[in-house]
Amino acid sequence: MAPSLRRFLVQFHLCAGLAVGGLAVVIALAGAVLIFRPQLERHVYAANFAVSPGATRAPLDLLIENAAKAYPGRSFNFIRFWSAPDQPALIRASNNDQIYLDPWNGRVSGMQNRYHGIFGRAEDIHRFLGLGATWGKQIVGATAVVFALIIMTGLVIWIPPAWRLVRTALTFNRRTRGRARLLGWHRTLGAWAGLLLILSPLTGLALIYDWYKNGVYVLTGSTQATPPELPSADSSMPRLPISELWSRSRQLMPEYESAQIYLPAPGKRVMEIWVVETGAPHPHARSYLYLDAATGGVLRHTPYLESSAGHRLFHWMLAWHLGQAGGLATQILLLIAMLSVPALAVTGIWSRLRRKPAATPVAQKREAVSAPP
Repeated sequence: MAPSLRRFLVQFHLCAGLAVGGLAVVIALAGAVLIFRPQLERHVYAANFAVSPGATRAPLDLLIENAAKAYPGRSFNFIRFWSAPDQPALIRASNNDQIYLDPWNGRVSGMQNRYHGIFGRAEDIHRFLGLGATWGKQIVGATAVVFALIIMTGLVIWIPPAWRLVRTALTFNRRTRGRARLLGWHRTLGAWAGLLLILSPLTGLALIYDWYKNGVYVLTGSTQATPPELPSADSSMPRLPISELWSRSRQLMPEYESAQIYLPAPGKRVMEIWVVETGAPHPHARSYLYLDAATGGVLRHTPYLESSAGHRLFHWMLAWHLGQAGGLATQILLLIAMLSVPALAVTGIWSRLRRKPAATPVAQKREAVSAPP
């Protein structure tokens, strides 16, 4: 690498790290809290997850009706449920309130806003820095872009000039002291965690920017599917019960792990359902189904394995970013990577602060004159 290019990359790496390092640490630590959310949430909010499995499940319409009675004045966006007998059903309102119900008897067990509580606050900080979706989302997105460039430049700077030095570069040298030790730890930790860290912003950006998500489809030569359209329904056109529409969808997707049904707004006839079928490669491998809510007719059915490459890649990115692609091993690796961000920030900034200022030409001249012959 040319010395001038290396100096430029080092300066960019340093300046960018100083500019967004604090934000990156906050975002990473909030993300670390969320990694084991699927396992821990039922213990933190035990009352919401209390269910009593029985012989048959309650009709979905009863769940929606009970949620409306318990928390009136809310409009509901969707209902989500799982095949696991000990998992509650969840109904999300337009104000992000999440109502938990026992899917076996329809009992309302509790309510938790999506962005409240331990995990909700962590998600709010991770996605919006607690500043709201309008500004917070843009700040987090910009931070993710710059952080990805920091990791990229750090890896390029770290690459040893000869491959025989790779083993040394990947090992913590305990014999060094002072600034040399800080730099060594910074480089080695960055080398080990770099791949995981670069995947986090690169997958998370697809959840922030539409242009980035669209780019996933363009790069894979795919077309992003849009929901089918039907003429608006008037108030006199009845809709089939949600339970009956779900029963019809089971004829196409009989075995499932989780499902989500979007409740059509007044005047809309198209009902969107996605299902993660049994044996799916990850918890976001969604198969989509669109039904006519008035007749139950199938408008479109796209199993996950028959969907476009862009659809599969985007939902894999979603699963990876949430730590849900690869099971427990991925969660542990992501947790280590997220916790390495504050360590990298501290060692990088501290080593910079301990750097001795370069001698000025006058000082160099004085040192040369005072030096013994």
